[in-house]
Amino acid sequence: MRYRIILPVVAKALLLVCIVSSAAFSQTLKITSPIFQSVYQRDAIGQREITVSGTFTVEMDKIEVRAVPVVQGQGQETPWRDLQVAPKGGVFMGKITLLGGWYTLEVRGIADGKVVGRDVLARFGIGEVFIIAGQSNAQGLKEYPYGPSAQDDRVIYVDNYQNDEEGEFNDLLTDPIPPTFSKVTQNMKYMSPRGQTAWCWGMVGDQLVQSLNLPVLFINTAWEGTSIENWSYSAQGIPTQNKYGGFFYKTGMPYANLRIAARNYANQYGVRAVLWMQGEADALFKTTTTFYRDNLQLIINRLSTDTDKRITWVIARTSRTSPQDSKVSFVNPSIVAGQNAVLATTFNPTYPGPETDNLVPDRGDGTHFVGKDKDDADGTVRALTILANAWVQTLDANFFSTVSPITSAEIPAIAATCVTQNNAVTISLPAGYASYEWRSSKSKTPIGIGSSITVTQAATYSATVRDAKSNSILTSVVTLDHDAKPTQPNILQSGEQQACADSSFRFSVNDEGYIYNWFKESATTPVTSGAIASIAESGNYTVRAQNIFGCVSENSQASKLTIRAKIPKPTIEPSGPFSVSASIPEGGEANEAFIWSRPGSETDTTATLIKILKSGVYTAKAKVTYTIGSNNLVCYSDTASREFKTNEQNEVVIYPNPSQGAYIYIESRDNIKEAAFELFDIRGNLIKSTSPKLLDGRAQIDVGLLPTGKYILRVTGQGQSLTKQIVIR
Repeated sequence: MRYRIILPVVAKALLLVCIVSSAAFSQTLKITSPIFQSVYQRDAIGQREITVSGTFTVEMDKIEVRAVPVVQGQGQETPWRDLQVAPKGGVFMGKITLLGGWYTLEVRGIADGKVVGRDVLARFGIGEVFIIAGQSNAQGLKEYPYGPSAQDDRVIYVDNYQNDEEGEFNDLLTDPIPPTFSKVTQNMKYMSPRGQTAWCWGMVGDQLVQSLNLPVLFINTAWEGTSIENWSYSAQGIPTQNKYGGFFYKTGMPYANLRIAARNYANQYGVRAVLWMQGEADALFKTTTTFYRDNLQLIINRLSTDTDKRITWVIARTSRTSPQDSKVSFVNPSIVAGQNAVLATTFNPTYPGPETDNLVPDRGDGTHFVGKDKDDADGTVRALTILANAWVQTLDANFFSTVSPITSAEIPAIAATCVTQNNAVTISLPAGYASYEWRSSKSKTPIGIGSSITVTQAATYSATVRDAKSNSILTSVVTLDHDAKPTQPNILQSGEQQACADSSFRFSVNDEGYIYNWFKESATTPVTSGAIASIAESGNYTVRAQNIFGCVSENSQASKLTIRAKIPKPTIEPSGPFSVSASIPEGGEANEAFIWSRPGSETDTTATLIKILKSGVYTAKAKVTYTIGSNNLVCYSDTASREFKTNEQNEVVIYPNPSQGAYIYIESRDNIKEAAFELFDIRGNLIKSTSPKLLDGRAQIDVGLLPTGKYILRVTGQGQSLTKQIVIR
């Protein structure tokens, strides 16, 4: 309180990844607002209408939403319902009304009745939001880092904006960066924008959460060593000095942090009240009742004027202090009188806070709620527990029933469309705001100040809009995963392709998250869409990539597809006394083969002719192989069938006899091992002979060059010997 307490910079970034039900879905649909562990102020009837927004990358008929309590009893579940029908431009937005609670939020995208995208926000809440302001008994002291962690996960603070001399932002007067949220813990370094340690607020939060069954968010703008004059003068733009050290505060500080918190955090998330605990410095330096009253009133009025919000101030009655070189403390009734005078002012947005002067009168340093020295952790916790209890006794049922909350501002709708030139995307917001400030994830400085911007590069874009009072709202984001004009896609199956008549061919591209439309040459209407296209008609085909904003790529190089003619069903005919054959009509394919299925056999046989081994139904289908370069395609006909009976009269048959052409054929009912054939003229001279081999089908002997006449054919083999006269014509 009597010197500046400088908080060391501890750079901190915490990325909390939402649970998603499918890795594939995580790229097509994403919730961007609310964000993880954010808490929105409930309204006067205990509920809140939440704007849910996000991005999507594939076309969807609608987006649905539901909310489920993180733990049963911590809210009221809502069933799936439409969030937005026919979303456009890669951005979705809609509203859902929830009772106070701690929720998991789910969205899913629907196209053609199927879920095509899903995202889950693990937790966020509807509850109570407080802004803390005042001196170090509100801010906390880094020298006493003993304030207990909150026991409940629903006690939350903004964790990413340290706006002080040692912080990253060094007393900036502009809007804070978009917030992230964490649970209040003992090892936290600061509570944005300036709070130090958990102090008593983790315990306050725990008790409020238990009594209300709602999450609680704290934003701490308190500043050690500040007097009412410092707050009042800085609110008026008057330079002001610290009473302990004599240094001047930066322009607008310490009040600016409070104003920024109210214009930004409170405008986006709502707020119940400012928790004001200040007066120790004024007690020491003997500020008069009138001066304290008038300047506290000025701060309250100025915040209302600066924000156009009637935020209630819960004012602690606080004055206990001690001289810089002494632990002997005293109270100053004049300061408490000034605080009470503000509370007594008619129609003031104020509420009586705790009376703290008689709490822990033997404070370790005479002023703060700490132990006897900096190592007395137990003593500090005991003192802070007493302070926390006092705050919670003030924030009772009467408080919540009589103090009206400030709800957050409406989030403007954002739209994104491709420009006519097809090389950029225009992102636009409604007119009527006092200012617009556009930012890109690839730039540290603003990139635009109008109601719309036109962009070409892949990045995430958003804006901060402000009303006439400079209350700010963070818009939904627009994400370009790629540059505005999609790159020309390449069909992976290049050149000439082919497919059978009864099927289709699958063309594909490397899926880069675009919408892919496939066109037949010279056509303007796509035949299909998707990264994979199944096409069943001959022709030349191209594909074009389109992003969700409507920008399209150049057409790909064409790929040719030939759909082969349907192969006729084969005709099955007897071919010999023990065989059947299959054929397709003349004009059919030149390289056909036939796949046979015989009765009693579990395997297929590929042949033009097969032996009848058993009576029954024989089936065959034609098989044709087509070749384009190294591309081989096998197609099949429909299956033909015919019933045949085995020849029971003969074991070996030689035909035709007399001959009718160049060949004489030999077939056996049963297979003959080591079968050999010898042909003699009528005088017994050997004309032809064959080496022994298995006779399991039809054998043939070429007699086309023999003179006409009578000959003797002898067939021998294991268990067989047949001699028969044949006539050659």
